[in-house]
Amino acid sequence: MGILQLLLHFSWTWIGVIYMDDENGEIFVHDVLPMFSKKNICFDFMEKFPSMTFSTEIEDMISEGKELFRVAMRSSANALVVYGGSQTMTVMRTLLHVLAFDNEPVETKVWIMTAEMEFTSLAFQREWSIQYIHGAISLSVPSKKLLGFEKFIQMRNPTVDSEDGFIKDFWEDAFACSFTQPVEEKDQEPICTGREKLENLPKTVFEVSMTSHSNSVYDAVYAVAYALHAAHLQRFKQSIMGNKEKEDLVNQQPFLFHPFLRGISFNSSVGKKVAFNHNGELIAGFDIINWVTFPNQSFLRVKVGKIDPGAPSDKVLTIHKEAIIWPSRFNQTLPLSLCNEPCKLGYSKTKKEGKPFCCYDCVPCPKGKITNQTVNDGTFENGPSDAPQ
Repeated sequence: MGILQLLLHFSWTWIGVIYMDDENGEIFVHDVLPMFSKKNICFDFMEKFPSMTFSTEIEDMISEGKELFRVAMRSSANALVVYGGSQTMTVMRTLLHVLAFDNEPVETKVWIMTAEMEFTSLAFQREWSIQYIHGAISLSVPSKKLLGFEKFIQMRNPTVDSEDGFIKDFWEDAFACSFTQPVEEKDQEPICTGREKLENLPKTVFEVSMTSHSNSVYDAVYAVAYALHAAHLQRFKQSIMGNKEKEDLVNQQPFLFHPFLRGISFNSSVGKKVAFNHNGELIAGFDIINWVTFPNQSFLRVKVGKIDPGAPSDKVLTIHKEAIIWPSRFNQTLPLSLCNEPCKLGYSKTKKEGKPFCCYDCVPCPKGKITNQTVNDGTFENGPSDAPQ
């Protein structure tokens, strides 16, 4: 709904959609996108990201992905909505890189990304351009800086955390080094010392600061802890009251833990309230984030607005348009994403056969009648206004 608010705010009625090939993606297409149509938004295309099950299918995935992005690049829509998860950025980077490598045109678009997406990439992608994401818009769960988090991260290394089997694999991948190498490969990769600094890694590989995803994990751990505490107290009370049968039922059926989780409400250590509604959904709005990239492969997430579902209808969306950096192609002019250019004064709209309702032809008004305003709202007129010419 937040993305829908954005599209309507910028009058982007002609969009493309790319979504993950999974259950969540199907729910998004079948349950959410019809609400977009009801608000007079049309779709030039809807494409799935290619799925991959086995390593032998990489070639097929690349081939499918290239065709997907060819469709996206040829689209006349400038606003493209991407519904994905935390690894979607890695796939997008790969497919766009392959297109550019094959000297195929990569058109600049305004990518609009869901809050589940995060900037993730593999180590071998560190030198690849991130220019495509410049000027993108995404939603993000609000987060605050957690005192001591960056210092904690900077202290992590394989020598301190020797019992953590994951960190060595991560370290080798992030720093492109190896802790153990066969003699015949000793010149292939540098040896990891364990003294490498995480803060020296490019942000495209690893971010030392707490991201929105990190903050969500932090809150989730505390939410579960509070709910477990509430469940423990409930069982304790039941055991005191001698309600052994009900206590055993709760112990045997872990799904009964969910009501405790739904009922918790607390303030996190940074003062953010964490609570859930009657549907078990987190009560929270979203920050509107503008992605800004630089030639040295660094990037910034700049907050340019917010979405507050609890606010009055005219205050749900707050955005500072003048603060948004658009993709370079648009020369800091608000991009249009319409099937047609708006009809000029003196013309009216007629439906294009075989095309979505957002697409139309502009025809001159009959003699003696003119339109009194520019028409671009996706509605059709039986004829022009009765204002005298």
